[in-house]
Amino acid sequence: MPWPMVHFAVAEEVCTAEPSPHFLLGSIAPDAIHRREASTREDKKFTHLFESGKFSTIERLKDRCLHYWVQNTDAEWRDFVRGYFAHIYTDIKWTQTLYSPFAIEYQGERDEAKRVYYKEVSQLEFILLRNETWGASALERLRQASGYGIEPLVTQTEVEQYRDDKLQWFADQHNEPGIELVFFTEAKVKPFASQTAAELRQFYKEWGMDSSTGL
Repeated sequence: MPWPMVHFAVAEEVCTAEPSPHFLLGSIAPDAIHRREASTREDKKFTHLFESGKFSTIERLKDRCLHYWVQNTDAEWRDFVRGYFAHIYTDIKWTQTLYSPFAIEYQGERDEAKRVYYKEVSQLEFILLRNETWGASALERLRQASGYGIEPLVTQTEVEQYRDDKLQWFADQHNEPGIELVFFTEAKVKPFASQTAAELRQFYKEWGMDSSTGL
């Protein structure tokens, strides 16, 4: 799955203006499950709306998204909801397009695949942070965001703790591996973000979710 900067890259293109702090926080919120003590892969599948071990269908994403959308007309809540579901759809597209060739390359070498993937996506985070005009601003907006809980998926506390974890991670330059990217290069990731954002904008329009500010 992609890490925060890729989700922010999608968010930057989904929104006509810069994405709000709450959209950005929502766009990493499904991964806040990592802040839950003794969480499992099944817990993560739950927060990402898997069905029978598989990614959710678009129809189910629509149903769940609108379920939360109508609970509150507050613009910050609705930005958070749109961000949350942008994360899930981005994960789906990432796995289907960029991750699949990588997985084939390392088929049968699970430990090596995990090691290489971790290094590449870590490096990609810092490259996007430095090279994108919105990089530093996105982290500052993330810092400003207060969290919401999306029950029963993740709690407000988990979301805010995960936000703080990510900000601390970016602040530590030792987390940058200093490697040359092979699989997850900017040349591949930037078109991916643009295409994914275009598809999300269309979904939001069809689902009646583009009426608030920013889309």
